[in-house]
Amino acid sequence: MPRPEASGPPANYYDATEAAKYTSSSRIIRVQAEIAARCVELLNFPAGARRLVVDVGCGSGLSGAALERAGHAWVGCDVSRDMLRVAARRAARDDDGGEAEDMD
Repeated sequence: MPRPEASGPPANYYDATEAAKYTSSSRIIRVQAEIAARCVELLNFPAGARRLVVDVGCGSGLSGAALERAGHAWVGCDVSRDMLRVAARRAARDDDGGEAEDMD
């Protein structure tokens, strides 16, 4: 079975329903945390140094949340407004100083 993302532009696939399902999947949450941790490892930041990371294709901000837990700041962009809305709600809920803005 082909991946749903291959059926059309991701902005069409990741609507509000799919964004909510994606963000609530424990498997996806775990995978995104592992990917973010691996990215930080590959970037080889000096120990204890807080860095600003650009997350292209940030989706709902799951990897950004993992970056924050690792002590880094991040800026994300994504083609799906619905995924970005989920990220904005998370930032407001967690009150972590993060924010999201629609740059249409």
